[in-house]
Amino acid sequence: MIELKHLNKQYKTKTGSVTGVHDVSLTIRRGTVFGIVGYSGAGKSSVLRCINLLETPTSGEIWVDGVNLTSLSKQELRRARQKIGMIFQHFHLISSKTVFDNIAFALKAADKPASEIGGRVRELLQLVGLSDKADSYPAQLSGGQKQRVGIARALANDPQVLLCDEPTSALDPMTTHSILALLREINQSLGLTIVLITHEMDVVKDLCQHVAIMNNGRVIEEGAVYDIFANPEQPLTKEFVQNTLEFKLPRKLWDRRNPDGMIVKVVFRNEAAEQAIISDMLKQIPVNANILHGKIDYIGDKPLGTFIMEVTGDAAQVERALTYLVDQSCAVEVVNHD
Repeated sequence: MIELKHLNKQYKTKTGSVTGVHDVSLTIRRGTVFGIVGYSGAGKSSVLRCINLLETPTSGEIWVDGVNLTSLSKQELRRARQKIGMIFQHFHLISSKTVFDNIAFALKAADKPASEIGGRVRELLQLVGLSDKADSYPAQLSGGQKQRVGIARALANDPQVLLCDEPTSALDPMTTHSILALLREINQSLGLTIVLITHEMDVVKDLCQHVAIMNNGRVIEEGAVYDIFANPEQPLTKEFVQNTLEFKLPRKLWDRRNPDGMIVKVVFRNEAAEQAIISDMLKQIPVNANILHGKIDYIGDKPLGTFIMEVTGDAAQVERALTYLVDQSCAVEVVNHD
């Protein structure tokens, strides 16, 4: 388990000090994938680098597996860091060394016996699907293959925690999908705790179980990924979720809409996403409903349906229909043209 307690980080500049992290407290359970999301400058990278003390916090405590890292000596911290792997956005491979030697470097730095290094490197190459690339150099690899080398290197010393600094932002969508699948497999098979920072909620939706949203150095919202997507509270969180799930209606739909109708967005949570709620509503209430757009996403194994539809009929009956949807655990929001 990772605990951040009242973490603060200030940076000195020519014009004074700048607060990068302000009073952040988080609990990250063992074996989970925890995402930290925010735009550039939100403080998420600073938080990540404080976890293994690549950045020294100005104040606060960092506990990993019951050990307060901020209280350790340099030698004790060096040993503790061996149990915290890290992968980077831009890979940071040594261009003059082969894939084999890049991975072996982490083992040598940890003073592993030479007799153990070869077998361990081959085991890691097989884990990340690069057994045939041991003698290749970084320049001969694709971006996804370079990241796989970075993951293998981060796993070399059997860490308990894997820190991921924007691991997919330099990759194309197909490669991103394969890297996320690899991280998911590692989390499930090895039981690693993974902390991942990103500005892409799609990454969070596909991989993480819990997420914290950061803005201006603060955590403004936190919770299970499904709950955040199903019921975001803060405006910034809503913006992130909408950019991932939202549908934009073409102008022609607005131009030909029924002036007596109402366009609403309906979010179906949990079991409601797999039930015939709209059909049942139309059987019971004399209104018309025209679905303009919609889909069901699966976050983990739980469905989340989002539909935009135009409801027409007597005003009182339309209000009754919307109340019916709310009573069925749906979130209903009137959509305006702007």
